[in-house]
Amino acid sequence: MTSTTEASVMAGAVAGARDHADTSICKIAKRERAINAFARVTQFLDWPIAFLVFGAFFRVRIAGRENFKAVKSPFLIVSNHIAFYDSFLFRLALGLFTPHLPLRFMAVDKFEWKFLNFLASIGVIEFVYSLFGVFIVVPGLGIERNLEKAKEIIKVGGNVAIYPEGKIFTRGGIGQFKKGAAVLAKHTGVPVVPVAFRLGPKHWLRRELSINIGAPVRMSPRDSDESAAGSLRDAVTKLYESAIHSPSARAVVQ
Repeated sequence: MTSTTEASVMAGAVAGARDHADTSICKIAKRERAINAFARVTQFLDWPIAFLVFGAFFRVRIAGRENFKAVKSPFLIVSNHIAFYDSFLFRLALGLFTPHLPLRFMAVDKFEWKFLNFLASIGVIEFVYSLFGVFIVVPGLGIERNLEKAKEIIKVGGNVAIYPEGKIFTRGGIGQFKKGAAVLAKHTGVPVVPVAFRLGPKHWLRRELSINIGAPVRMSPRDSDESAAGSLRDAVTKLYESAIHSPSARAVVQ
């Protein structure tokens, strides 16, 4: 009788834990859908601002936009990181009307630049992040824990953008890729769209800026994390090297 009672109590505890886990998962999914809905609006409205601002300082040329049109959500974007404004360039790359909004950017809130740290200290960075659906990772926390949020976003159909270099790389070329993006692509199985940004020469007061978008690729779960990260870096490097002289590049802001 006692053993039967204990078994019933144990079964009830397991069922309760399962119900609690299901409830938590539903809450997370609802929260991410709400964030996506809000960020979809703010990112859509960002297009004319990005068009005017970048048009004032750059001659923007985009190649490979058809690769965004061909891919279906959810997907992952990996890109090099040349400046603090890179994330806003994606709005131009996607075009005014796109089914792929919002892009959920992975970011940090501690920076190498003192000015950005100052903005973070007074809440400006947090406000901008919340406005556009950016989520924060913490260096040193570990890949698995830092990827939990990205996996939740992908589960509800969201698109995630990552800069695998882990910092702004201003010296030209492509820095070494960290493994997080490759691990995320392997675990989720979503396609990865490689993108390269490259600054060119100045024309009077405006500088040439190229955005080169590659064809979607998928990471094999059999590849090592290092090999997959290397493959993504190679794809972005190839796009970067051909960005300035790409014959398919179309001037968006000239």
